Amino acid sequence: MQTRPLAYTSRIPYLAGMNRRFDIPEEKDLLGLAILDYVQGRPRDLITWTTVSPPEILRTSYLFRTFEDMPPHERLALSMARGHILDVGAGSGTHSLHLQNRGHRVTALEISPRACEAMDLRGVRDIRRADFFTFDPGVRYDTVLLLMNGAGIMGTLDRAEDFFLRLHSLLAPDGQVLLHTSDISYVYYAYDIPLPLHRYYGEVEFRIKYGDICGEPFPWLYFDEHTLGRLAALYGFDSQILRYDEAGDTLIRLTKR
Repeated sequence: MQTRPLAYTSRIPYLAGMNRRFDIPEEKDLLGLAILDYVQGRPRDLITWTTVSPPEILRTSYLFRTFEDMPPHERLALSMARGHILDVGAGSGTHSLHLQNRGHRVTALEISPRACEAMDLRGVRDIRRADFFTFDPGVRYDTVLLLMNGAGIMGTLDRAEDFFLRLHSLLAPDGQVLLHTSDISYVYYAYDIPLPLHRYYGEVEFRIKYGDICGEPFPWLYFDEHTLGRLAALYGFDSQILRYDEAGDTLIRLTKR
């Protein structure tokens, strides 16, 4: 696998010119570390778990899957993307690269500096390293992609207003959000865990272990399609379920009212 020397000058905004190569410690950027290691020829898998599910292996190679190996809801989302596209939480750049190679204008948004470097090494042309909630590009997008449970960046329902207002500011008037979410109610039933009484059951704490490094827990949010639809309507979006499967994976299209 060919990679560029580590001394190259990055084209990524906010990464070029930094005194230190990375300003986020490894233990807080394990996914990015795994992605960069994979690109640089040091593949190793991750272990992930949540407050309601046991540890399981996340194959790092899955983050580099081809279009043919993607699940049906991802292939559908990529086929429906149009215009200037924002890929939120771009990770390894798999979705961005597919769209870019098909001639689309796509911006990869990612907070992890290591993942951004990996995307740069892979040839993603337009990479923005920033937090979704503060990202202000000065342009609006025709399609915003939030795949791989992208709405989970809300963390908790308390951030719903911030999330949907940010989407309003990023989306062109006739634009669309293509969002994947998963209903995890089946996890509670599978492990005989009672549904919580004082919080939404999709609010969990997520943890990652990579090699000998165990990351800090962080909040993540898994939506059922009805709750997401109600919140979207509250903040001025129409929602349409494009695909739903028995595992609870749902692709939803949001448009401004």
